[in-house]
Amino acid sequence: MEKTYRSTRSNARGTVPVPIPADEYPDVPIITRPTFDSYISFDVETTGFSPSKDSLTEIGAIRVVNGVIDESERFIFSELVKPYKKRIPEIVEQITGITNEDVKNKRQMWEVVTDFLDFAGDDVLLGYNSAKFDIKFLIRAARYAGIIIQNPVFDVMKYAVELKVSPKGKRVPSLGDLSEYYSIRNPSAHRAYADAITTARVFERLKAEDNTYSLF
Repeated sequence: MEKTYRSTRSNARGTVPVPIPADEYPDVPIITRPTFDSYISFDVETTGFSPSKDSLTEIGAIRVVNGVIDESERFIFSELVKPYKKRIPEIVEQITGITNEDVKNKRQMWEVVTDFLDFAGDDVLLGYNSAKFDIKFLIRAARYAGIIIQNPVFDVMKYAVELKVSPKGKRVPSLGDLSEYYSIRNPSAHRAYADAITTARVFERLKAEDNTYSLF
Protein backbone atom coordinates (compact mmCIF):
# COMPACT_ATOMS: atom_id res chain seq x y z
CA MET A 1 0.00 0.00 0.00
CA GLU A 2 1.45 3.34 -1.06
CA LYS A 3 2.05 5.90 1.68
CA THR A 4 2.86 9.55 1.08
CA TYR A 5 3.68 11.39 4.27
CA ARG A 6 3.09 15.14 4.43
CA SER A 7 4.22 17.85 6.84
CA THR A 8 2.49 18.84 10.07
CA ARG A 9 1.36 22.08 11.66
CA SER A 10 0.89 22.98 15.30
CA ASN A 11 -2.05 24.70 16.94
CA ALA A 12 -3.74 24.89 20.32
CA ARG A 13 -4.83 21.27 20.05
CA GLY A 14 -1.35 20.04 19.28
CA THR A 15 0.23 18.77 16.08
CA VAL A 16 -2.14 18.40 13.12
CA PRO A 17 -0.96 16.88 9.81
CA VAL A 18 -1.27 18.90 6.62
CA PRO A 19 -3.72 16.80 4.59
CA ILE A 20 -3.34 15.71 1.00
CA PRO A 21 -5.58 18.17 -0.90
CA ALA A 22 -8.95 16.64 -1.74
CA ASP A 23 -8.58 17.44 -5.45
CA GLU A 24 -5.24 15.61 -5.55
CA TYR A 25 -6.54 12.45 -3.91
CA PRO A 26 -7.09 9.60 -6.42
CA ASP A 27 -10.38 7.72 -6.66
CA VAL A 28 -10.62 4.56 -4.61
CA PRO A 29 -11.42 1.54 -6.84
CA ILE A 30 -15.02 0.34 -6.52
CA ILE A 31 -15.77 -3.27 -7.48
CA THR A 32 -19.25 -4.67 -8.09
CA ARG A 33 -18.81 -8.45 -8.38
CA PRO A 34 -18.05 -10.72 -5.40
CA THR A 35 -15.06 -12.42 -7.00
CA PHE A 36 -13.34 -12.78 -3.64
CA ASP A 37 -13.75 -14.95 -0.56
CA SER A 38 -11.43 -13.09 1.80
CA TYR A 39 -12.00 -9.47 2.79
CA ILE A 40 -12.23 -6.87 5.54
CA SER A 41 -15.83 -6.14 6.53
CA PHE A 42 -15.84 -2.69 8.08
CA ASP A 43 -18.14 0.02 9.38
CA VAL A 44 -17.71 3.51 10.78
CA GLU A 45 -19.63 5.70 13.18
CA THR A 46 -19.53 9.46 12.66
CA THR A 47 -20.75 12.78 14.05
CA GLY A 48 -23.07 13.25 11.06
CA PHE A 49 -23.62 12.63 7.36
CA SER A 50 -21.12 14.99 5.70
CA PRO A 51 -17.70 13.46 5.01
CA SER A 52 -16.23 16.93 4.43
CA LYS A 53 -17.59 18.48 7.65
CA ASP A 54 -18.26 15.62 10.06
CA SER A 55 -15.75 13.29 11.64
CA LEU A 56 -15.21 9.67 12.56
CA THR A 57 -16.08 8.51 16.06
CA GLU A 58 -15.41 4.77 15.62
CA ILE A 59 -13.97 2.25 13.17
CA GLY A 60 -14.85 -1.43 13.49
CA ALA A 61 -13.89 -4.33 11.26
CA ILE A 62 -13.47 -8.08 11.00
CA ARG A 63 -11.17 -10.01 8.68
CA VAL A 64 -13.01 -12.80 6.85
CA VAL A 65 -10.81 -15.53 5.36
CA ASN A 66 -12.21 -17.86 2.70
CA GLY A 67 -15.76 -17.03 3.75
CA VAL A 68 -15.14 -17.99 7.39
CA ILE A 69 -16.25 -15.40 9.96
CA ASP A 70 -14.01 -15.96 12.98
CA GLU A 71 -14.35 -13.54 15.90
CA SER A 72 -10.92 -14.34 17.30
CA GLU A 73 -9.13 -11.24 18.56
CA ARG A 74 -6.51 -11.31 15.79
CA PHE A 75 -9.24 -10.92 13.14
CA ILE A 76 -10.88 -7.89 14.81
CA PHE A 77 -10.25 -4.15 14.65
CA SER A 78 -12.32 -1.88 16.88
CA GLU A 79 -11.41 1.58 18.14
CA LEU A 80 -13.16 4.79 19.15
CA VAL A 81 -11.92 8.02 17.53
CA LYS A 82 -11.71 11.56 18.87
CA PRO A 83 -13.79 13.62 16.40
CA TYR A 84 -11.70 16.26 14.64
CA LYS A 85 -13.12 19.78 15.18
CA LYS A 86 -16.55 18.35 16.03
CA ARG A 87 -18.69 17.32 18.95
CA ILE A 88 -21.10 14.43 18.77
CA PRO A 89 -24.67 15.80 18.57
CA GLU A 90 -27.02 14.63 21.28
CA ILE A 91 -29.23 12.76 18.81
CA VAL A 92 -26.19 10.84 17.51
CA GLU A 93 -25.13 10.03 21.07
CA GLN A 94 -28.58 8.54 21.60
CA ILE A 95 -28.46 6.49 18.38
CA THR A 96 -24.93 5.09 18.73
CA GLY A 97 -24.44 5.17 22.49
CA ILE A 98 -21.06 6.84 21.87
CA THR A 99 -20.79 10.02 23.96
CA ASN A 100 -18.44 12.98 23.85
CA GLU A 101 -17.08 11.81 27.19
CA ASP A 102 -16.26 8.41 25.64
CA VAL A 103 -14.11 9.91 22.88
CA LYS A 104 -12.52 12.97 24.46
CA ASN A 105 -9.22 11.21 25.23
CA LYS A 106 -9.12 8.89 22.21
CA ARG A 107 -6.70 9.10 19.30
CA GLN A 108 -7.28 11.33 16.29
CA MET A 109 -8.71 10.02 13.02
CA TRP A 110 -5.36 10.10 11.18
CA GLU A 111 -3.78 7.95 13.87
CA VAL A 112 -6.57 5.37 13.99
CA VAL A 113 -6.99 5.12 10.22
CA THR A 114 -3.27 4.40 9.84
CA ASP A 115 -3.57 1.38 12.11
CA PHE A 116 -6.82 0.31 10.45
CA LEU A 117 -5.26 0.37 6.98
CA ASP A 118 -2.26 -1.57 8.29
CA PHE A 119 -4.75 -4.12 9.64
CA ALA A 120 -6.56 -4.26 6.27
CA GLY A 121 -3.40 -4.74 4.21
CA ASP A 122 -4.33 -5.16 0.53
CA ASP A 123 -7.69 -6.86 1.16
CA VAL A 124 -11.04 -5.79 -0.25
CA LEU A 125 -12.87 -3.33 2.03
CA LEU A 126 -16.48 -4.50 2.24
CA GLY A 127 -19.20 -2.42 3.86
CA TYR A 128 -22.85 -1.41 3.77
CA ASN A 129 -23.37 1.79 1.76
CA SER A 130 -19.59 1.90 1.82
CA ALA A 131 -19.10 3.34 -1.67
CA LYS A 132 -20.97 6.55 -0.92
CA PHE A 133 -20.55 6.92 2.83
CA ASP A 134 -18.04 4.93 4.88
CA ILE A 135 -15.13 5.07 2.44
CA LYS A 136 -15.46 8.86 2.14
CA PHE A 137 -14.86 9.24 5.88
CA LEU A 138 -11.87 6.90 5.66
CA ILE A 139 -10.52 8.94 2.74
CA ARG A 140 -10.72 12.16 4.75
CA ALA A 141 -8.85 10.56 7.63
CA ALA A 142 -6.32 9.02 5.22
CA ARG A 143 -5.71 12.42 3.62
CA TYR A 144 -4.60 13.72 7.03
CA ALA A 145 -2.51 10.58 7.55
CA GLY A 146 -0.82 11.07 4.18
CA ILE A 147 -2.00 7.66 2.95
CA ILE A 148 -3.41 6.78 -0.48
CA ILE A 149 -6.08 4.08 -0.08
CA GLN A 150 -5.67 1.53 -2.87
CA ASN A 151 -7.89 -1.24 -1.51
CA PRO A 152 -10.87 -2.17 -3.71
CA VAL A 153 -14.22 -1.30 -2.08
CA PHE A 154 -17.32 -3.51 -2.34
CA ASP A 155 -20.75 -2.19 -1.35
CA VAL A 156 -23.13 -4.82 0.06
CA MET A 157 -26.10 -2.46 -0.21
CA LYS A 158 -25.59 -2.11 -3.97
CA TYR A 159 -25.19 -5.88 -4.20
CA ALA A 160 -28.53 -6.47 -2.45
CA VAL A 161 -30.22 -4.02 -4.83
CA GLU A 162 -28.64 -5.76 -7.82
CA LEU A 163 -29.92 -9.13 -6.60
CA LYS A 164 -33.35 -7.56 -5.96
CA VAL A 165 -33.44 -8.76 -2.38
CA SER A 166 -36.13 -6.44 -1.10
CA PRO A 167 -37.50 -7.29 2.36
CA LYS A 168 -40.57 -5.26 3.29
CA GLY A 169 -40.88 -4.27 -0.36
CA LYS A 170 -37.97 -1.82 -0.13
CA ARG A 171 -35.93 -1.44 -3.30
CA VAL A 172 -33.00 -0.24 -1.19
CA PRO A 173 -33.08 -2.16 2.10
CA SER A 174 -31.23 -1.11 5.21
CA LEU A 175 -28.73 -3.34 6.98
CA GLY A 176 -31.38 -3.82 9.67
CA ASP A 177 -33.93 -4.91 7.06
CA LEU A 178 -31.57 -7.56 5.69
CA SER A 179 -30.36 -8.82 9.05
CA GLU A 180 -33.99 -9.27 10.09
CA TYR A 181 -34.80 -10.95 6.76
CA TYR A 182 -31.98 -13.46 7.23
CA SER A 183 -32.59 -13.86 10.99
CA ILE A 184 -29.15 -12.47 11.78
CA ARG A 185 -29.04 -11.04 15.30
CA ASN A 186 -27.32 -7.70 15.78
CA PRO A 187 -27.52 -6.79 19.47
CA SER A 188 -25.49 -3.58 19.05
CA ALA A 189 -26.78 -1.93 15.88
CA HIS A 190 -25.13 1.43 15.12
CA ARG A 191 -21.85 0.38 16.69
CA ALA A 192 -19.10 -0.09 14.16
CA TYR A 193 -17.86 -3.58 14.98
CA ALA A 194 -21.36 -5.02 15.45
CA ASP A 195 -22.48 -3.60 12.11
CA ALA A 196 -19.28 -4.80 10.42
CA ILE A 197 -19.83 -8.40 11.44
CA THR A 198 -23.54 -8.18 10.58
CA THR A 199 -22.57 -6.87 7.13
CA ALA A 200 -20.24 -9.85 6.63
CA ARG A 201 -22.98 -12.29 7.60
CA VAL A 202 -25.51 -10.61 5.29
CA PHE A 203 -22.98 -10.64 2.44
CA GLU A 204 -22.31 -14.35 2.83
CA ARG A 205 -26.06 -15.04 2.68
CA LEU A 206 -26.49 -12.85 -0.40
CA LYS A 207 -23.55 -14.49 -2.14
CA ALA A 208 -24.97 -17.96 -1.41
CA GLU A 209 -28.16 -16.93 -3.23
CA ASP A 210 -26.37 -15.33 -6.18
CA ASN A 211 -26.88 -17.70 -9.13
CA THR A 212 -24.42 -15.76 -11.27
CA TYR A 213 -21.58 -15.89 -8.76
CA SER A 214 -20.29 -19.25 -10.01
CA LEU A 215 -19.74 -17.69 -13.45
CA PHE A 216 -17.04 -15.38 -12.15
